[in-house]
Amino acid sequence: MPFHLPLSPLDRRNQPPVYYLQVQDALILISSFLWTVAYALYVRQAFRDKSYGMPLLCLWANIAWEFLFGVVAPTSAAQTIAFVPWLLIDVAIVYTTWRFGPDQWKRSPLVANNMGWIVTSGTILMTGLFWSFIKTVGVEAASFYIGYGDQLLISITSVAQLMSRNNTSGHSLGIWFYRASGTCLTILLFAWRYWHYADSYPRVAQPTTLFLFVGSEVVDSIYPMVYVFLEKKAKKKGT
Repeated sequence: MPFHLPLSPLDRRNQPPVYYLQVQDALILISSFLWTVAYALYVRQAFRDKSYGMPLLCLWANIAWEFLFGVVAPTSAAQTIAFVPWLLIDVAIVYTTWRFGPDQWKRSPLVANNMGWIVTSGTILMTGLFWSFIKTVGVEAASFYIGYGDQLLISITSVAQLMSRNNTSGHSLGIWFYRASGTCLTILLFAWRYWHYADSYPRVAQPTTLFLFVGSEVVDSIYPMVYVFLEKKAKKKGT
């Protein structure tokens, strides 16, 4: 009997062929693996550089999203499989942010001296915001738009963080590669679904969705250029 992940409600309704499910499952599992590696690399780079790489706003959003859609209201078994490991790694990301964050905010003592409270309160507020969005538009739509809104957010704020710090501390091209590749594969996942069952995934072709997809890819293509520029600049200073 061919292996595939448990069927989502839409898959149960559509009863797609095995090849469709296997491609879908491969995209889900590989993208989840890539993002898991990216999360682990955030932690490793934080200890190496005595810094942190995931912007605070993204950390709040990631924890809230993974908790709500991985534990509280998952839309499929695949979400639980993917999100729970990320949520566990988030504990280490929170620790490195709390430990090394104050050094990045030395010019803002109010932030530096209250990093723990900022991470905690920000996560609570973001969780409340996402939960209210779920109750407004429904869990399926909320999962989709929050997920890809978060993708665009981390793309933009990662580039902004590099530029504002004027160095690459907490960051690496490895983090970017695994994160951007994972995002790209999730976009291909929804393109695959839409190609075969457009009526079941109408939001994939909506202008807002296309903006989120294209925006994430464009900003992710800018990141390595900024990173390499700053790395070369640092090497020149060291010579």
